[in-house]
Amino acid sequence: HFKTFDGDIFNFPGLCNYVFASHCNAAYEDFNIQIRRTMVGNTPMISHITMKLEGVAAELTKEAVTINSNRVQLPYTQSGIMIERSNIYMKITSKIGVMLMWNEDDSILV
Repeated sequence: HFKTFDGDIFNFPGLCNYVFASHCNAAYEDFNIQIRRTMVGNTPMISHITMKLEGVAAELTKEAVTINSNRVQLPYTQSGIMIERSNIYMKITSKIGVMLMWNEDDSILV
């Protein structure tokens, strides 16, 4: 289910909210990505992603994208964050160098 930056692979079928990645030597608001996994049929899916990048809170679902609790249209560019959707994935990039790609299903890459 998860492959770390150093190449280790972990299978974890848990269904809950999880901290996916964060900056370990700075404030929580600097860089933090959380995911929520739920079951769809018999398959665990990523249903919700919350990102905090330099104090900006982005929430991603298949249905909507919100920035600081305000729904936005894609493509979105503001506050050092760019969010765009292709027919394959949703891509979020930030000025601090963090990039996230989500297939809006079961796969996320940071």
